[in-house]
Amino acid sequence: MMSAMDQSELLKSVSRSFYLSLRFLPREMREPVSLGYLLARFSDTLADAPGLPESERLVWLEELRLILQGNRDRFEKDPGVIADRLSHEGERVLVTRADELIHLYRSLDAAPREHLFEVLLTILHGQIWDLKAFGNRPFACQTGDDLLRYTYWVAGSVGEYWTKTAFTVLGKRFAAPDQATAMLMSGRKLGQALQLTNILRDLHEDLPRGRCYLPVDELKAAGWSGEGMPDVAEVAPVFEKWIGVCRGFLEEADGYIKQVREPRVRFCTRLPRLLAGKTVDLLEEAGAERVMQERIKIPRSEVFRSAAWAVFC
Repeated sequence: MMSAMDQSELLKSVSRSFYLSLRFLPREMREPVSLGYLLARFSDTLADAPGLPESERLVWLEELRLILQGNRDRFEKDPGVIADRLSHEGERVLVTRADELIHLYRSLDAAPREHLFEVLLTILHGQIWDLKAFGNRPFACQTGDDLLRYTYWVAGSVGEYWTKTAFTVLGKRFAAPDQATAMLMSGRKLGQALQLTNILRDLHEDLPRGRCYLPVDELKAAGWSGEGMPDVAEVAPVFEKWIGVCRGFLEEADGYIKQVREPRVRFCTRLPRLLAGKTVDLLEEAGAERVMQERIKIPRSEVFRSAAWAVFC
């Protein structure tokens, strides 16, 4: 069965950046949050498995939902059968150890498991929606509300999970209990901001593949005819609007971070906020045209500077 060291190595193999911060969390919080990340990454791997028809990916996700709900003991087929389809070495190992992850999930204490169950079902809902919304269509979101709902399902819910888990396992060490409601809201927006940042950063990959998360009604208001993929002039004002939304959500997260009492949790919360803020700055500086043509990313040196800043600020 998977040891704590095995879990740490697996986490490192599928997310070096997340691993860098998670390993600093207090043990009581590190264990359920790390497991939550691995299970969410596992479901994401199933949802994106290359070469599998949409119908098969939906079956895998539905089976996982039933297992998490306790309505099924295990997968009908070993998820390891899709390992050969995956190019990422960490993901290949991840799918072969799915049964061990489920065992760890079932062994969690009741309250952390309930929080994890809730967020995983929400993420699964978002992943299933994503598969169905695109199908053979290039546009998933008709309105800005659609986009905000999607970012909540796959990332805002994670901000809520982080907050609920921290209050449950750390109590007053995490933050003042009377701040819980406000922190749930700002934690949700931090998660949404991180997902929106990813969506905007990935325009150079998504648009050529015939995938667009930007709202259809906003693109049409910017002059898009509704045929083909929008051009730079039509994307630019929508891009700029959602850069502004990201900034607003990130600014709300600053208040969240100030409420966190536990230094290690504060570091692990501040770091992604700092990195997202720097990414948004780079995206805005580059502009829609460059973002649609190339990947804009923070230099590794800046990541390390941000980590140091997160420790001492």
